[in-house]
Amino acid sequence: MNINKLFLTASIIFALAFQSVFVLAQSPQKVSYQMVVRDASGELVKESTVGVRISILQGSAEGSAVYVETHTLQSNANGLVSLEAGSGTPVENTFSEIDWASGPYFLKAETDPAGGSSYSISGNSEILSVPYALYAKTAETVTGPLLARIEALEESDIVNNGFTDIRDGNHYEVVKIGNQVWMAENLKYLPGVVGPGIGSETTSYYYVYGYNGTVVADAKATVNYPTYGVLYNWPAAMNGATSSTANPSGVQGVCPTGWHLPSNAEWIELIDYLGGTDVAGGKLKEAGTTHWSSPNEGATNESGFTALPGGRVFVGNFYYLNSSGDWWSSTEFDGTYVINYTMNFGGSYVLFGNNLKDSGFSIRCVRD
Repeated sequence: MNINKLFLTASIIFALAFQSVFVLAQSPQKVSYQMVVRDASGELVKESTVGVRISILQGSAEGSAVYVETHTLQSNANGLVSLEAGSGTPVENTFSEIDWASGPYFLKAETDPAGGSSYSISGNSEILSVPYALYAKTAETVTGPLLARIEALEESDIVNNGFTDIRDGNHYEVVKIGNQVWMAENLKYLPGVVGPGIGSETTSYYYVYGYNGTVVADAKATVNYPTYGVLYNWPAAMNGATSSTANPSGVQGVCPTGWHLPSNAEWIELIDYLGGTDVAGGKLKEAGTTHWSSPNEGATNESGFTALPGGRVFVGNFYYLNSSGDWWSSTEFDGTYVINYTMNFGGSYVLFGNNLKDSGFSIRCVRD
C-alpha cells in the first residue's frame, strides 16, 4: 500500500466513525463522509477539482461492488473533500436498493487528483455506522451483535466528542459513569428569562444567576451564563411531563432530543456507583477553587462529572453561587415538593433534599 492509500484510508475511517449520529438521526438515503486527498508525491491537493469514484463492496474489502458512483468535487485549503455516497452520478446499480442486511459492506474511494477519471489513488474501510439506519428499509428491527455494535459506536462518538443542542447551538461535554451517560455541564437552554422575583409552581420560568431582566440575549451575555448555565423552576424542567420514578425516567422535559431529566432512581444509581452519599460529592465536584469557594472539601472530580456551584433561586432571590449547586430530578416527593440533589463547598457528600416547585435549580441530562 502506498502512502497515498494510507492517507485516504485513514480519512475515510475517521469520517465513517464520526458520522453515526447524523446518519441514525436523519432520513437514511445517503452516507456522509470526508477524506483528505494527496497526490502521488504525498502533497495535499488543495483548492483543486478532484475526481472521486465511490464503490460499495459486499462481504470484504476485496468483495464485489454492489453500487458505484462518481463525483467531481472541490478540495478546500486543507485538501479536504466532503460528499454523500448515494448522491453522485450512478455508474452501476442503485444505492437505495442495497440490501444492508446482507453485509458486512465496505466503502472504496478512488481519486484522481487532477480532477478527471484516471483514478490512481484508492483506499477502503468497513462501513461501521451506516447499516443500522439503512437496514431499516429492508427489515423491521435490528437486534443482536449488529445493534450492539452500532450503539457502542454512537455512544463512543458522543462520549469522546460531546454533542450540540440543535435548538440553540450550545455544545456539551459528556461523560460515561458506570452504565449512565451524563452531560458534563449544566444545561444552558434558555427560551425565555425572568428575574428571581417572579416564580410559579405551575408556569415555566428560566433564570440566569445575577440577571434581573427579561432579555434572553442580555442574560446570555452575562458572565455566569456560559459557566453555570440556566436555573429552571420544576415546571420548566419538566416541560409538561408528569413525575417519574422509573429508571430511566422517560421524561425528556427541557433536555435536548435523545436526552432526559434523571429520576431520583437515576441519581441514586450514580451516587451508589461512586461509593455513596458520603463520598460521591467529592468525586462529582470540579476540583480546585476556580469556581467553588474554599476549601471545596474532598473535590477530585474523578468521575468527570464536573459539578459546578451554580447557586439557586429561592423565595424570590439568588443564593449560594460558588458555594452550592442544586440539581432537579423528575420525581416528586409529594404533591408540593420535588426531590433534588445538592453539593456544596464544605464537604464531599451529596445531600438528598426536597424543595418547592418554584425553586430555581440547575439541570444535568442523561442520555436515553
